[in-house]
Amino acid sequence: MENEKNQEMNIFTMTSRVGRAIYGVIKWILSILGYILRAAYQYKLLFLVFALLAIAYSVYESREDNRTYEGYMHLKLNDGESVLYQTLVRDLNEYAKEKDIDGLMKELDVTEELAKRIVKLDVHHVIDKYRDTIVDYVDYKNCVPLGDTVDFAVPDQLVISARVKGIEEFAQLEEALKKYFSKNDYLVSLNIARIKLQEEKEWMFHNALLNLDSLQKVEYFKNPGGNYLEFSSIGEKKASVPFIKAKKQMFYEDMRKVFEITGKIEEDMSANLDVVTVLSSFHPVKSAVNSFPKLLFCNGLIALILFLIVAMVWRYRKDIRKYLSKSI
Repeated sequence: MENEKNQEMNIFTMTSRVGRAIYGVIKWILSILGYILRAAYQYKLLFLVFALLAIAYSVYESREDNRTYEGYMHLKLNDGESVLYQTLVRDLNEYAKEKDIDGLMKELDVTEELAKRIVKLDVHHVIDKYRDTIVDYVDYKNCVPLGDTVDFAVPDQLVISARVKGIEEFAQLEEALKKYFSKNDYLVSLNIARIKLQEEKEWMFHNALLNLDSLQKVEYFKNPGGNYLEFSSIGEKKASVPFIKAKKQMFYEDMRKVFEITGKIEEDMSANLDVVTVLSSFHPVKSAVNSFPKLLFCNGLIALILFLIVAMVWRYRKDIRKYLSKSI
């Protein structure tokens, strides 16, 4: 009984403390809001000036020719690993961040107009968390630690994000990025070696088919009546339905495997002749990153903080002047 009473008292004490803490936080927030309202009322003109400046700057930044959109492109990396592409893209981003138009024009081989409109470029790893060859998510926030990224990132896939002033420019940027990767000397050498290896594999399995065909002919002449294998289409011996008999050529399974492998090789060569393959093109969101409501909210907070600082300095200007005029 005493233990139950103690537990009830502990729960009651903990609940009351939590309640007082929440009440204290709410009271503190309300006091700040009250102080802001008093300051805005006492310094109406100053508050109005900062509010108008925030609105004007938001309207200017969200004008139609300055609206910035964000899009994502999913790539299949046929040669090289994702870390190399990450370095290449972030090198491009340095040009965009520093507004080095000439650098972007040279590296991406694009027009000056497009180079001016590129705001930001970034890369995001495709994560296979459980190492089961199934993509679990894309690290859009780049918050996965580097060690985990090396362990779990899919090595032959990558997502590139871009912020561009305009929507139509994403198609041009996509082509420019593909050419940018395709002209990298190291990636080009890897691509040539990969294609050569695929061609050698294709020729090897072509010869394997010829050898199997020769073996079939030899087997036919050795045993003209037995060059077919009979099998049952139902594997269970105690089936309630009669067995359906069929015939297959000798070396049928071997030929089937060879055809399957050569088909995959031909498919890979026809689809992946370039350094990279685009799995999903840029699809920018229609809502701009710097839309007027978003800018007004951010700029409004900044204007409010600046207003409070200026209001406090003005209110205590005499004390500040006295403090500054004191001898050291």
